[in-house]
Amino acid sequence: MCRMIGFSFKDERPVDEFFVHLQRMAKNGKHAPHNHGWGIYALNGEDVVYHRSEKAAFDDTFPSVKLKVGIIHARKASENLPVTILQIHPFIDGCGKAFCHNGTIKDIPFHFIESDTYSYFSKLRQFSSYEELRERIAHIAKNYSYTSMNFLMINRDELIVYCGYSTNEDYYTLWYSNDEGFVVCSEPMNGDYFPMANQTIFVVRYGEIVKTLTV
Repeated sequence: MCRMIGFSFKDERPVDEFFVHLQRMAKNGKHAPHNHGWGIYALNGEDVVYHRSEKAAFDDTFPSVKLKVGIIHARKASENLPVTILQIHPFIDGCGKAFCHNGTIKDIPFHFIESDTYSYFSKLRQFSSYEELRERIAHIAKNYSYTSMNFLMINRDELIVYCGYSTNEDYYTLWYSNDEGFVVCSEPMNGDYFPMANQTIFVVRYGEIVKTLTV
């Protein structure tokens, strides 16, 4: 169980408010605290920001920077999973993808490290089309039990968002705003956010939703 934020904009902009919101969710949000580390993967043109910390987000700091697209994640470890730097999201593949997840996939076999999220990412990351990605998500949902398969993925310069849960709608629903660019959060930042429908994928590029799919 975790809290996360994704964002995509046409031009770079300050992201201080997103880190502050992550801290707020991690410390005082639903099912808080989410204090088992935090991480960020973000881009501004060709520049990459990638950082993971074993500190709770609300006990840490992050410099003021301008970014175009990124994902930020505060971890609350699933039951019986380790709490080490290895399990902290986002995970990367070295080919332009980064991934974070909220929920537990209970019986998925571990791949390399003890992390259901890393195994999930490993099964999703090599897709040749969004339709293939949808089929990979559907296959995992059919073959493994889960509370939520929500994820945020950076795929080079685009943000891919999936909202898919089997329980606790109040906790697992993702909320988004596409007023001035695109922002998605585990909990809304204000009253301008809308709930994502369950089993929905958004593909976001330069602040605009360019494709919507249903799983």
